[in-house]
Amino acid sequence: RRVILFTAFLDVLSFSIIIPQLAVYAAQFGASAQMTGALASIYSVMGFLFAPFWGRLSDRRGRRPILLYSIFGTAIGHLIFAFATALPLLFAARVIDGITGANISTAQAYLSDITEPEERARNFGFFGAIFGIAFAIGPLLGSALTHLPGIWGGNFGLGMVSALLSLLNWALALKFLPETLSPQLRAQNAANNGEGRRSPFDWRAFERALKVPRLGTVIVIGFLATAAFATIQGTYALFILKDYTRPLVQREIRENPADAIARAQKLRDSESQSNLAALAGSKGSPNDVSADATAPYPPDLGGDFHFEGARAPEGLSWRHIEKLIVRPESARLVGTIFGIIGILSLVVQGGLIRPLQKRFSELSLVLMGTFIMAMGLMATTGIAVILPHIVWGQFIAAAILTLGNGLATPVLTGLVSQLSPERERGEIMGIYQSTQSLGRIAGPNLGGWLFGAVSSGAPFIAGGLIMLASFFLALKLRGGRKEAPATAPAQ
Repeated sequence: RRVILFTAFLDVLSFSIIIPQLAVYAAQFGASAQMTGALASIYSVMGFLFAPFWGRLSDRRGRRPILLYSIFGTAIGHLIFAFATALPLLFAARVIDGITGANISTAQAYLSDITEPEERARNFGFFGAIFGIAFAIGPLLGSALTHLPGIWGGNFGLGMVSALLSLLNWALALKFLPETLSPQLRAQNAANNGEGRRSPFDWRAFERALKVPRLGTVIVIGFLATAAFATIQGTYALFILKDYTRPLVQREIRENPADAIARAQKLRDSESQSNLAALAGSKGSPNDVSADATAPYPPDLGGDFHFEGARAPEGLSWRHIEKLIVRPESARLVGTIFGIIGILSLVVQGGLIRPLQKRFSELSLVLMGTFIMAMGLMATTGIAVILPHIVWGQFIAAAILTLGNGLATPVLTGLVSQLSPERERGEIMGIYQSTQSLGRIAGPNLGGWLFGAVSSGAPFIAGGLIMLASFFLALKLRGGRKEAPATAPAQ
């Protein structure tokens, strides 16, 4: 169990370094809010298409080879991110990682293989805690990397560190991770699942899974919860940039323009020439004020910034000064918030969930989690209105959201595992990941459209309403078997 949990930890750590910063670099390369949402969802498009394939293949061929293949593919995706100099390369990195992204569902199937049914809720709590630890460390590490000089403070440094972690993960899994399915069981699974007659791309498997009593409802709830959370995924960094970082930086410039000039010049000197050109929104010199004057930055965030209180130095405009300061400040703030989310996830899933699983039924935890998530999403935009530009208010909203997510997620995953036939567990876990990927496709695109067409807070309201829908759907599970505690207390 320790080996697979450590494998999952390194996998999540590697991509959690990049994910919080993805929207920042998309904006740097000129992406609109809608394009940023598409970038956030393209990984999930590939996951939706390929997760059931890898899950079914892991039932037939074994968990270990699929894990090794997917971890290596993740490393390749991170390397492409490291060398990205334009938006298409960011998309290419996410596409490759998505195609080979069977890491999580296969790891969950692996954990189910080595766990007794009565221990699955507990072990998926551990699995969630591992996510919490990785999400606590990864964004903070990514935020720290943005302080490094030159290219190491940009996407090159983030991508290279993530790729090295993935390659280390691959080497450790190759040496220490055993196979959980015996050759006889793999052969039996292949025969039962129609080896040679049934394509690994069998889309009817979705229909069969959704028709299984209770399992179908749990899968739909998981889809809605993922879609709600993903609604803010692609635009959260832009929300922070627009409603927090940008106003604070503009106030800093107005109150102390000399310090702002010195800070911007220092940042400009430490940036690579290519990053400066992208930041300036032109293919020419980073000091080209005329190019800077027409660059659409930040995208979809309102009017340009003009300041008449002092004269900008030669080679810089005030809007360029604002851009130079805003990007790293946004990256650090978003990284810090995601780091806090990770720490709170660790507390909830690593410490709080186990006693709650002994006291409350699975359904009760799902109901509590979905309702609290709805409140957390709506609180995010509500706090921004009530306490404008007060950063600690977002820490409160993040805490509420993380509590709800920490209660619902491991229990939903455990229920899917418990309700899955053993010979099709890899396939069902792949289908579950695929439906979650579908949620990550719909969510960011909906959020990106709402951000650009309605307001910066609209994605959070929409996410909250989706979570309320999942809460009411979970109430239907009361008609099933009598609920027992998720982990029965020792007698």
